Amino acid sequence: MIEKFLRLLKGFSIIITIQIISDFIVKLTHLPIPGSILGLVLFVLFLKFKIVNKNHVEDCVNLILKYMPLLFVPLFVGVVSCYDIFKNDLLKLLLIIIISTFIVLLFTALTVETIIKFIKLSKLKEVKRK
Repeated sequence: MIEKFLRLLKGFSIIITIQIISDFIVKLTHLPIPGSILGLVLFVLFLKFKIVNKNHVEDCVNLILKYMPLLFVPLFVGVVSCYDIFKNDLLKLLLIIIISTFIVLLFTALTVETIIKFIKLSKLKEVKRK
């Protein structure tokens, strides 16, 4: 039990450290992207180049993903409590939400496809070198 807690704490501290570093980089360089996005990119790069060991963060990431839907509950409660404000523009808001969701889905799919091609290409180059 204590061992699992320490693994979770270690993974969480690694993730938080990467987030703090990315926020600092964004503030220092005035990049036009949020620190959380840069943190995600850094996290993926650190995993790819084995700067961060997957085993150190796996338990923490799984725990975060398991309980992530709970983070959206306050958002929906807030929307329901402000229904009077939204009711006049409900159709417009739903349309915006649906369109933006599909745009994000499209860009995510294209990004993942590009990353998969890049990984396959780099593995192919490694095989040719050997």
